Amino acid sequence: METYPLLMVVMALATARVTRLITRDRILAAPRRAALRALPDDHLLAYLIVCDWCVSVYTGTLAAAGGAWAGWWSWTAVPAVALAFSYVTGFLASREGED
Repeated sequence: METYPLLMVVMALATARVTRLITRDRILAAPRRAALRALPDDHLLAYLIVCDWCVSVYTGTLAAAGGAWAGWWSWTAVPAVALAFSYVTGFLASREGED
């Protein structure tokens, strides 16, 4: 099956952007704070809400599955593509610094 390299790059960057939106951006700060207040400080879900590496696994998986659904790559490639998207996101997030 033909792959689309530019599309892969765009999807990886989109994964990074959506992850940042969930974990750090001001636009979702209120729902993020509400969820964090509702959970004990040491709760795993509280950590997962603000962890770029953690959230990127889920957003990368959704992006990879969306690409497979659209026919851009095969379903068998989804796990590897999802992990690649997640890694790109974590790499970029580690270079951004804190807000």
